[in-house]
Amino acid sequence: MRSIQRQFLVAALAALLAGCSDLKQPVPANLEPELSVHPSGWIEPSTQQFHGLFLASIQWNLENCRECHGDDYTGGIANSSCITCHAEGPEDCIVCHGGTDNATGAPPEDLLGNALNTARGVGAHTTHFSGKSLSAGFACGTCHLVPASFDAAGHVDSDLPAEVLFSALALADSAAPIWHSSTTSCSESYCHGNWSLAKEQSSSPFIYVDDVIAGNNATPTWTDPESAACGTCHGLPPTGHTPFEVNACANCHGTVVDFDGNIIDTTRHVNGQVNVFGQEFPMF
Repeated sequence: MRSIQRQFLVAALAALLAGCSDLKQPVPANLEPELSVHPSGWIEPSTQQFHGLFLASIQWNLENCRECHGDDYTGGIANSSCITCHAEGPEDCIVCHGGTDNATGAPPEDLLGNALNTARGVGAHTTHFSGKSLSAGFACGTCHLVPASFDAAGHVDSDLPAEVLFSALALADSAAPIWHSSTTSCSESYCHGNWSLAKEQSSSPFIYVDDVIAGNNATPTWTDPESAACGTCHGLPPTGHTPFEVNACANCHGTVVDFDGNIIDTTRHVNGQVNVFGQEFPMF
């Protein structure tokens, strides 16, 4: 009897030690996908258990995600890839903001899920990035400090709203643009007409009726597309320019605009250059 008990204890101890040894090894791949450490609704945006809401509540700390799904999020020990839904990875800009009509991370949608341009988080983001029919568009860094990585200081660990920090073309001609948060508008930017061209420095002084040709220095409203319509940022033609109808602009600016007044080359408009008679001259 004692011999049988001793054999049973030895077998049980061996099994226990084997189990402890297994625990020291990486958790094996999940061979039963129906078993999950996440609650029901984890991948359903319409539920309170949606993982996006949970990650927001912990300041977007993805460390635990990487522990199970791998540093590249392609499966890891969980054998479940995040790339299935997030093609460029969970840290790509487009995951949190943007992507419904562009591939850059510029809203829509904004961080609150808004898609209408009347929402502050959406506004004219797509118009600025794409340029639409008026320009070649502008990089995010023209108005924002773009983080070097998802977890860079001042990015996901900072409070809303995003900071507006102008650079590049917005500062051309010594412009000093201002973002008016209370009215969601900007002023004093080169892009919206804070510029002037001196007659004495021009290669075409004959088109001047004043000492300078100047823009309107408009103050467009971020959530109102019509506030930056054609003719808002500079007159047609600009102040100080010899008066002409819009359909005559192509006589001198034919590489930019056609005889119907439509921009035909967006790279030559709002670009810091004067494009006249097929040539480009720096404005400043």
